[in-house]
Amino acid sequence: MRHYFTETDTKAPDSVYLCQVSEDIACAACCGLYNVADASRESLTAMLIRRTELFAQTPRNIDDILDFKEKIEAEECQERPFPEFHHCPYIGLAGEKYSRPGCLLHPLARGNNGTDFRGLSFYGGMACRIYFCPSCRSLPKVYKEIVREISQDWYLYGLVMTEKEMLKAFFGEIKNRLGHPLEISDIIGNENREQIVREFLNLKISWQFRPRASAGPANYFFEDQLYLKPRVNYEAAGVSNSRYDAIFRELKSEFDSAGDLHSAESLLDALFDRL
Repeated sequence: MRHYFTETDTKAPDSVYLCQVSEDIACAACCGLYNVADASRESLTAMLIRRTELFAQTPRNIDDILDFKEKIEAEECQERPFPEFHHCPYIGLAGEKYSRPGCLLHPLARGNNGTDFRGLSFYGGMACRIYFCPSCRSLPKVYKEIVREISQDWYLYGLVMTEKEMLKAFFGEIKNRLGHPLEISDIIGNENREQIVREFLNLKISWQFRPRASAGPANYFFEDQLYLKPRVNYEAAGVSNSRYDAIFRELKSEFDSAGDLHSAESLLDALFDRL
C-alpha cells in the first residue's frame, strides 16, 4: 500500500483521511475545484499551474495575498455550474513535485514559512481544520479505503470521492454478489479487481449517457438539498425502472430509448460479472 499522511488519520472519521492522501492523490472538491465552466483535466491542470506560479511571486502579506485573489477572479471565467458553491481562488498545486491540488495558504505550502494564511479565504481557516465532507462521515470505512488505495491520479480521485451515493450503490452491489460483507482484501491485492473498480470509477468522466445540458462532472455534495440530482426519466425510454437506478441517477443519466438503457445496464453487468 502507498504511504498515507497518517499524522492526520486519527482526526478523520474512521481514521481514514481523504483530503491529502499521497504525493499524487488529493481531493480539493470541497474548495470548489471542479465547480468551473471547464472542468476537464487539461483545463484544471493549466489553472492550477498558473495560480501556483503566480502565487510564488506574491509577497506574503495580507494586501498582496488579497490582490492575488482579485487578479485570479479578474483573469478567470467566473461562470459556475453551481453558482452558490464557492470556488476558492487559492487552490493551487502542493507537494514536493507540485503533483496534487492543495491550499496555497496552508502553513506547509512552499513560501509560507509556516505561517497560516487560511484565515484570508472565504470560509476562514477553521473550516479547513474541522470540516469533513459527507463521504468522510457516512461512507463505510472499507469503501473509503478501497477508493483511496486504488486511485492513481488526483483528478479522478477528487471527482469520485464525494460521490457517496454512487459508491454506496456500487460497492453494495459487489457485497450482495459476494454474499458477505465487503473486505478490503476482496479488492486490494487483486490486480484484475482493482482495475475493474477503476473502470467503474472512470465512468464519472466517460459516461456516455450524461445529458448534453448537464453541468459536466462536477458534483454538489453538500446536504442542504440545494442542487438535487434529477431522477432518471425512464418513461422516455419506454420502461418503468432499472435495477441500476441508484447508479444511473448518480451518474446523471438520460436514456432516449430502451436500447440505450439496455446498453448501459449491459455495461454494468459486464463489470460486475468480471468482478
